[in-house]
Amino acid sequence: MTQKKPWRTAISRFSSESVEIAGYKHEDLIRKLDFAGSLFVLYQQRMPKPAEAKLLNAMLIAAIDHSIVASSAVTRIVSASGVPLQASVAAGILTIGDIHGGAGQELSRRLEEWVGEARRDQLPLRDKATQIVQALRQAGERLEGYGHPLHPKGDGRVDALVGVANELGLAGPHLEIALAISDAIQVASGKSLPLNIDGVIAALASDLGFNWRLGRAFIFVPRAAGLAAHAMEEATRERGWRKIASPEDIEYDGPAPRSVD
Repeated sequence: MTQKKPWRTAISRFSSESVEIAGYKHEDLIRKLDFAGSLFVLYQQRMPKPAEAKLLNAMLIAAIDHSIVASSAVTRIVSASGVPLQASVAAGILTIGDIHGGAGQELSRRLEEWVGEARRDQLPLRDKATQIVQALRQAGERLEGYGHPLHPKGDGRVDALVGVANELGLAGPHLEIALAISDAIQVASGKSLPLNIDGVIAALASDLGFNWRLGRAFIFVPRAAGLAAHAMEEATRERGWRKIASPEDIEYDGPAPRSVD
């Protein structure tokens, strides 16, 4: 009887002579693929087509930085406290959640579900989008992945990614229904609520065949590069111990001064 080993993985293996990722020699990946292509191999266990790797690369570039937002601000605050680079970056990544940078994961899951339902019911995706918006409005439910407080009229990054997907012939049903939902929202409410960067990356990731559970990885993996730049800049250009607030910036509404007696 073969003894069960303490660890199991289908991702990669190593020996004293070599490393393999999904069965491919690491040195071959180094010679023949870029980072996005290697990420594709890592997450899907197969070699991407050139167009697939190019689209994934565009997605990663789209999320690489967004100036001073929650993740970069936290990274800078931590870096200003004298914390090492990797810890400062990790602190920033920890801000990526349901509201900041993480909406794509749940949207990707729902897009896959809705596309599956439309196929089952032989319903055009635009009609399915109308149904979805009606149901969400009746339930008073907010759909993540749409609208952005910093880009209320639309985000150029989204337009660029949609353009790249179309140029490469990789704009699939998940992107189609995601865009149709935005149109359906405008028809139903009279208000523009464009697909945001989390939403478009979610749709494209699903079209590329990635598991929806990886949704946030397509944000925090490239954003780590941007956060490293912010941490380094904070450490080299600023004086350290970043001031967060002055007393006059804070409204205290707790108990009045009192004695411990």
